[in-house]
Amino acid sequence: MLGHLPDDQWCEIDDLRNTNWTIDQILSISQRNLNTKGCTIWNWDYRHLSEMSFEDAYNYTSRMSDISLPAEIACKAKGSYQYTAPESTFVTDWELVCENAIQRTSAQVFISLGKFFGSFSFGIFADKYGRKSAFTLGAAFFIVSSLFCTFSPWYSLFLIGRFGLGSASSGLFYPGFTMIVENICVKHRSWMSIAFSASYPIGMILMAAAAYLVEPWRYLQLTLTIPALLAIINCYLLPESPRWLLAKGRYDKAYRIVFKQKSHYHLNKMTTIESFTVTDKKTDSCTTVTLWGKLKAGPLKQIIELFATGRVRKLILTSYFMFCVTSLCYYVTALNASNLAVSRFFYVAITGLVDLPSYLVPVIMLRFTGRKVTTMLMFFLTGIALLMVLVVPESSTTSVVAFAMLGRFGISATYSVVTLYAAELFPTEIRNSALGTCSTWAHVGSITAPYAVDILGPLGWYLPTTICGVCVLAAGLLTLLLPETGTRKLSDHIEDVPSTSASDMTPISNNKLQNFPKVTN
Repeated sequence: MLGHLPDDQWCEIDDLRNTNWTIDQILSISQRNLNTKGCTIWNWDYRHLSEMSFEDAYNYTSRMSDISLPAEIACKAKGSYQYTAPESTFVTDWELVCENAIQRTSAQVFISLGKFFGSFSFGIFADKYGRKSAFTLGAAFFIVSSLFCTFSPWYSLFLIGRFGLGSASSGLFYPGFTMIVENICVKHRSWMSIAFSASYPIGMILMAAAAYLVEPWRYLQLTLTIPALLAIINCYLLPESPRWLLAKGRYDKAYRIVFKQKSHYHLNKMTTIESFTVTDKKTDSCTTVTLWGKLKAGPLKQIIELFATGRVRKLILTSYFMFCVTSLCYYVTALNASNLAVSRFFYVAITGLVDLPSYLVPVIMLRFTGRKVTTMLMFFLTGIALLMVLVVPESSTTSVVAFAMLGRFGISATYSVVTLYAAELFPTEIRNSALGTCSTWAHVGSITAPYAVDILGPLGWYLPTTICGVCVLAAGLLTLLLPETGTRKLSDHIEDVPSTSASDMTPISNNKLQNFPKVTN
């Protein structure tokens, strides 16, 4: 919405500024029969033409065109770019059009790169320092980065702000989503997590309304920033996840959060004889810790634990593929549907309206079929919808767009289920790291999507959706490798990760103290 191409761009000729010609009259001479949107003009002697009336200049150029057309040159050689509504897009501030159009794409790429970096780093940060700390840092990043974008006088600083916004969005979404998964009972976890994800299409609808009412892009960016200030209050009121505190051994703080009072018990960590090891003090005193050892025990600990056992490796690799394919298909269908000849405000709003009901379908399915079956069915339904494009004639634009939007509907529903499913698959120790790295692979898919459309589309208009359909069906089959998570309590440690066998499922317990260690008075 902030960086759309100008609706009416044209080239103003320096030598014709002092004439009384209208814009249409100037264009009828400088851009006659050119469809370059003002990027190029005919190389006439405009100083000579400015001494004539418009009728004489038009007749003169018409006669000369019949004899020999002049050279086609860039607008900047004879004039400058002009726009009907220059304040509605940041493109006009830095003239990101024509030969500089690729730099306009960089603004979206930096958002995706920020999400790519943020989902990885904030995921590790949340597992090491807590969900609330990660959310608070993400809120601070978002507000500062948004102000950078709003008041930036330079495009390079604007790109830094866009990168920060992408990173901050991951820092806000995934710790917040993890808090819901870890603190809501199974009975309400499904609909609350999907309602949390449904905030995305609601935000799209509100953004379209704001963009329609607030035209200058800097004011629009500031308008979108102001609601983010409420996150400051949320950071103050938001408690830390008790489950994460328990996994880290901080039992007193977890007790205060759960029971709203200071513990009058002595909470001692339960130990077993297997947890003790005997070491030689003399030998131990001579042991030095290497740099690799420090990295393994510090920043890389959560990443290493994602691949610690065969069960966890199977879960994480399958989740990576599911997230990547889901994001790829989501953005491919969005790019295919964007060819609709409608207003950009209407398109963004209708996209949100299409996405919104897609979050209601999983709520019903999860209640009756569980996580595993729902995920598999949604993948299969989406894949079939995308492959149906193969039976539609290329000339039937309405049908092609209808199937594309149906695929978007299905993939949006799939995304919400996959996010919940992945959050429940992994233990508390590495849950946010797992979600963060899964999101990283999701952004690999979103970055790949434009290339899939631009490179494969010219080879065959059906190829992007066909490839997505095949990949989605493959993801549905891989779901068979995953365990059901809707009938068991969340695991806290890597050794508690279940297999696909039903016998490994741990029944749900409603005891508040089930995760607390031994209590002595």
